[in-house]
Parts: sequence; structure tokens; C-alpha cells
Amino acid sequence: IGADTVVSVDGDILGKPHDRQDAENMLCRLSGREHTVYTGVCISAHGKETVFSEATKVKFFDLTDKEIADYVLSGEPMDKAGAYGIQGAFAIHVKGIEGDYNNVVGLPIARLYHELDSILPKEKIHYAF
Repeated sequence: IGADTVVSVDGDILGKPHDRQDAENMLCRLSGREHTVYTGVCISAHGKETVFSEATKVKFFDLTDKEIADYVLSGEPMDKAGAYGIQGAFAIHVKGIEGDYNNVVGLPIARLYHELDSILPKEKIHYAF
């Protein structure tokens, strides 16, 4: 199983920030706005390959310059698409989502389970995520 996540805003793709300034720029751009998180997944098992993607809309509250700077200084955003982790300290800045929360974390677990269920023998599916 391979997966990767990106953030899309205004038709631009935001991956992981290159440095602190890049992280601050991403968060300034997303402040008070809605964007879409996409995760692409590829499953290769038993000679079959399945590829799918999941999309989730996320809306942020307005962020102050201090909130952005403090969050970036925490180091948390540096390995995350769009420079934030919904499951971490940044959760307080998320106004709402439409779609799969786990997709925003980085892996659409429910969809993955159902895709595996369709390609693997039934006795091979476990709740071991």
C-alpha cells in the first residue's frame, strides 16, 4: 500500500513545506479559507493493482500572524502537506470539514478497508490498521 497527500487551494498544489518561511506562506494562504485535501492510494496485492483517491474539504478559522509563527516554530507542520496536521495542535484552527477526517490525516482508512475487502480473500481482512 502506498499513499501520498496534497492540499489544493486556488488550483495550486501545496505539498510539504521546504522551510519555515514556506510553511508560514502556506498557512497565511489557507487562513480563513476552504481548501481540498487529496490523498492518492495504490494497493498492489495478489497480482491486482487498485488505485483510488479521496478528497476532503477543510475550512480554517482566520489565523493571526502570531498563531502561524508559533505553530511553525513548534516544528509540527514541517512534514505535512499544506503545513498543518489536523490531528495535532493545529486542530483548534479547523472550522470544519466535509468528508473523511482520516483522509486529512493522510490515509482514508474506511475507503482503504473497503478497497482491500474487494480484492483480498475474505479471511485476509483484519482490523489491524
